[in-house]
Amino acid sequence: MLEAENQRLKEDTCVTEPRTRKKVKDPFNDKFTRIRDIIKAKEALRRPLKRRRVARVEDPTPAIEQARQEIIHNMQRLRKAEEM
Repeated sequence: MLEAENQRLKEDTCVTEPRTRKKVKDPFNDKFTRIRDIIKAKEALRRPLKRRRVARVEDPTPAIEQARQEIIHNMQRLRKAEEM
């Protein structure tokens, strides 16, 4: 439960981080940038951020429980074999 809340808070901080300015692409042969390039950069800054896909973490508890059961089963088999 705490891990899920921690993950949610991390995602919230990513969304609330200050946005940086977009770089205006300068044509190589021109001395100054064009007005339309500056306007494009400003429009790109106004667009909402794309949500990043976060890899879902599987709950390791079932795998741990299964491994524990296998270990117990193998130990019981060893004890039975030693008794014979």
